[in-house]
Amino acid sequence: MESIPIDKLEKIAKNRYAAVLIAAKHARKLNSERLTEKEKLDSSEEEGEQEMEIDSSTKVVRKALKDLLEGKIKFEFPRK
Repeated sequence: MESIPIDKLEKIAKNRYAAVLIAAKHARKLNSERLTEKEKLDSSEEEGEQEMEIDSSTKVVRKALKDLLEGKIKFEFPRK
């Protein structure tokens, strides 16, 4: 398991705490999407359709932090 470089997170956001908040919000969104997809698969199983595999090998928070490091998350800080 690779570690998340904290110093790179600090360069992306104002500080590491802001980066964690951004990643947490994205993780909640990813988890919601994953659960919605799981519910669709469960309902389609009841109707007799094929079962599809959901990728749950990667933890949602790790994926969110990786997405943040790769620049896949768009965000902006409020102006004062």
